[in-house]
This record gives sequence, C-alpha cells and structure tokens, in this order.
Amino acid sequence: MLARRALAILSAMKQLVPIVALAVCIGATQAQEKVYKVIQPDGTVEFTDAPPPNEPATEIRVEPINTIEAPAGEVGSASQKAATQEQGYTEFRIASPGNDQTIRDNAGNVNVDLSLKPALRSGDTIDLLLDGQSVGGGDKTSITLAQMDRGTHRLQAVVKDSSGKVVARSNTVTFTLQRRSKILQPQPPRPRPFGGGRAG
Repeated sequence: MLARRALAILSAMKQLVPIVALAVCIGATQAQEKVYKVIQPDGTVEFTDAPPPNEPATEIRVEPINTIEAPAGEVGSASQKAATQEQGYTEFRIASPGNDQTIRDNAGNVNVDLSLKPALRSGDTIDLLLDGQSVGGGDKTSITLAQMDRGTHRLQAVVKDSSGKVVARSNTVTFTLQRRSKILQPQPPRPRPFGGGRAG
C-alpha cells in the first residue's frame, strides 16, 4: 500500500517538473516570447529559451502577459490611503515661536503662528494647549496669547472635529518669556521739569 502511494507521488512530481520548468522559462523570456521544447532520449521533457545545437527541439510561441497599470495618484497601500483620509491634514505644526526661543515682551504677549495644510475643514476647531492646559483657539492659525507669566512654557496645538475628537496634533515647542519686573527692576523716577520747583 505504501509502495503504491509512493509511486503515485513520484508520478505526480514527474508531471509537475515540466510545468514548473515551463513557467520559469516563460517568466525569464517574456521579451523574447519564444520557448523551445526538447525531448531527451530517456523521455523527459525540458523547456529552454535556446534550442540545443545537436538535439531536435520544438518551438513554442508564448503570448505576452497582459499587464494593467495603476491609475495615476493611486500608488500606496489601502491602509495608507485610509490613514490619510482619516487624518485629513498633511501638515500641522507650530511655526512660531520656535523651539527653545526666548521672547522679550513686557506686556506678556506671545504671537503663535500655525502651519496647517490643507486649510481648516468646516466644523473643525483649533485648540492651544499651554503647559498642558487649554487656552482657547478657534478657526485662526495666528493667535496672540496675552498677559502671560514670565518663565519657560510648553506649547502644543490640536485640531478637533465637531464632536470634540482630536484629529490632528502639532509638534510641541518650549519657549521662555522674559518680562520686566516692577519689583526687581523698578522704573527710574521721572525727571522734574525745569523751573518746576519753588524759589528759595
């Protein structure tokens, strides 16, 4: 019983060898589109792209394989396309202030400029996070933070959809604000106007 199964497997393998060889030759000779079939004296069949000089060979015409080019703009996996469509924004970053920048403003005002591409979608809003706390935002990419405390601060921005879900996050920048202290650096006294005092 085992011997019969072994013979059957060997017979099937002998039938597969010519098919595999033909497939390899076809793949390697697509440009030539010619394959030659050679029957050896022992009955085995071989396929080659060049006929042997001293053995009879039969030419087999191979039709070119049909190929379909992907339409322009559809390069990339389905998962990459889905991720791009879900996010909706290709760029979102804090352009100003720069990371590790020192800002000097006695009124404590800091101008924040955001780079957002494409433009903010209808229903989406921008929220600024200063030291992890929301300080407002809206639909503008240029925002002024007023009367900030001196010191080092961390700033990030997020885009939220109409349901409040965060759909995009910017980079995080750290900046230092310097303001004149009225206690440590008092304003110098104003000079008295000339002739303003009484004559002695």
